[in-house]
Amino acid sequence: MYRFGSVTELNEYANNLIEEDANLSSLSVTGEISGLKVYQSSGHCYFSLKDDRSQISCAMFQSYFSRVNFNPEDGMKVRITGSAGIYSNAGRYQLIVYSMTEEGKGDIAEKVKEIYSRLNADGIFDPDHKKPLPVLPRRIGVISSAGGAVIHDIINTLNRRNPNYDLLLYPASVQGENCPADVIRGIKTLSGIKDIDVIIIARGGGSAEDLFGFNSEELARTIYDSDIPIISAVGHETDYTICDHAADLRAPTPTAAAELVLGRFDDLKNSIMNLSMLLNANMSSYTSRKRKELDTLKQNRALMSPAFYAKNQSARVGELKRKLSGYGLKMISDETIRLNNLKSDLKSNTDKVITDNKYMLSSLIDSIDLLGPSNVLKRGYSYVNKNGKTISSAADVNEGDEVRIFFRDGSAGAVIKERIVENG
Repeated sequence: MYRFGSVTELNEYANNLIEEDANLSSLSVTGEISGLKVYQSSGHCYFSLKDDRSQISCAMFQSYFSRVNFNPEDGMKVRITGSAGIYSNAGRYQLIVYSMTEEGKGDIAEKVKEIYSRLNADGIFDPDHKKPLPVLPRRIGVISSAGGAVIHDIINTLNRRNPNYDLLLYPASVQGENCPADVIRGIKTLSGIKDIDVIIIARGGGSAEDLFGFNSEELARTIYDSDIPIISAVGHETDYTICDHAADLRAPTPTAAAELVLGRFDDLKNSIMNLSMLLNANMSSYTSRKRKELDTLKQNRALMSPAFYAKNQSARVGELKRKLSGYGLKMISDETIRLNNLKSDLKSNTDKVITDNKYMLSSLIDSIDLLGPSNVLKRGYSYVNKNGKTISSAADVNEGDEVRIFFRDGSAGAVIKERIVENG
């Protein structure tokens, strides 16, 4: 057994073996560019070259990259020439690229284009099919990785904007071959829960192959068929997938999705107050106008003295009877029916307006009550108070602190025995 003095010595030995191999010291290979990065300070270019099963790291230094006569980009299929070796500092097997020629777009880009064209022809991306988001969702469904930073970002954003919410997470693979099927199951599962009003599909950024699961045709059709509005928050702002096009709304990031799905508590409260004042003003104006109309009708001599009206009508009937015989009796009957209908319509319309406005005001009051902390406590939550101040973070208490826990129907004193502060 040969004993190497250091890791560097081992890597340099392996690199020398590769450099001495005639096939590896000068080679040409075709593959698809992924994860392309060009550093402005040095002009060096780094990327991975891959096929449907494997990939290899590549480095193309400025002196060679400056000779490339096209703009390389992710998903592009190219043929490169260069040599294989091991980057000693990282122990990474890689290719040093000397030249690059374009051979057309890569398989991933072509597949996405084909799927998009097929779905677009079927109307899956039709703007008229997009469903509006609820103003106050009863419960928010999230399909994402349970252990990633994405779900924590969403929860932190919702807590900051409006703590009065319910959230249900469906843990799913957001990368790899299981991703589309997992997300589809998540949509169908959450759609079967009655109090979920909106669904967020979320994951962080990544390469084209990392996000490829969200280009699934079946996933796009499942999103289209969903009765619940769906927000797609896949990748970073510059990343676009078919899932984004099929969803009812595309958010540039998971954090932005949390901001879009639930308004700020103070903003919602002010909006409801403004609507309530506007409703009261309109109701008062409408009632005043109808009261004036009613007063005008009440001053009519026909309503003040039915006998006077009957006497005049009787005289008129006599005159008409002499001229037109029995026609006058019919006119009296018609006029009486018209007057009764007018009185009935007036009463019915007035009652309906008052009833409708009372119902609208009651609904607004119920909405305000739902946002209140007492309703949150009724759903099984509690909050902690220390020295008269509400505690929202584990960092605000220390071991041995005396606190009070408030429940729906009372409170209890407690002493902090252990504090665990989670990062992220």
